[in-house]
Amino acid sequence: MMWPHFLRCFALVGVMGVTSAGAATDPAWTAELTPATLGPHPKLPPMALDFDLSWKGTLHAGKVNLEFAPRAAKKSGAYVIHSIGMSQGFAAGLFPFRYDFWSELHLDSLTPWYFRAVETDAKETVTTTTRYQPARVESNEFCQNLKSGKATLKSAAFKFNTVHDIFSAMLFVRSQPLKAGERITLVVLPFNTPYLLRVQSNGSELHDGRKAINLSVAMQKINRTTLELMPYKKLKRSATLWLSDDDKRIPIEIRAAVFIGDVRATLTDSRKL
Repeated sequence: MMWPHFLRCFALVGVMGVTSAGAATDPAWTAELTPATLGPHPKLPPMALDFDLSWKGTLHAGKVNLEFAPRAAKKSGAYVIHSIGMSQGFAAGLFPFRYDFWSELHLDSLTPWYFRAVETDAKETVTTTTRYQPARVESNEFCQNLKSGKATLKSAAFKFNTVHDIFSAMLFVRSQPLKAGERITLVVLPFNTPYLLRVQSNGSELHDGRKAINLSVAMQKINRTTLELMPYKKLKRSATLWLSDDDKRIPIEIRAAVFIGDVRATLTDSRKL
């Protein structure tokens, strides 16, 4: 599935610590990890965001909707985040794709306990369910071929402390001071593969006439057994994310050089829920 990889890249870099398991054999990169304490920035109120996906900001390729704490999806003790997206236009003709993401975070710490992703392209539907425990993450991937009906199930576990999903990572990063030069490093497991995410604040600037915080976002895959870092080949270089430099701190635009070219997600609307 080619188009899902971009949407997954969008989700990963548009979100934006953790502590390691503490073993004597922990690799060197664990020393970089940011302590798992929310920063001082105010929490995001219930809000919906709409994004337009494009190649180089010109060819319309799809849309994404994010809802933070939607009132229609309240769950006791949980902070719920819901996102849907799909390819459109010319891109849909080449890579028909749609997704539905659902995340449940602990209300106070905004750390995850449950994430579900349903992704459908022209050939198959993949449903990934991820459950987060203090020192272990368990993922189940159910794949069903749309033509034959044949189904497969893959299960995997990752042992590590305080792993984030894509949305808890986003809320964690926006909570930090984000002064120029500040770096945040965290472990994210949004689907069934763990990643090391490195975020650097490049300070405040004007972006399309709006005051914004410029963030550079890089990531590497983590071998779930050895914890060795490996290249994430679908993201060719660090992506750039602009957050609004205000109380909301919502993504304004994301630009990433991925395997299908220069792709962008641009905020088109934001509203309170």
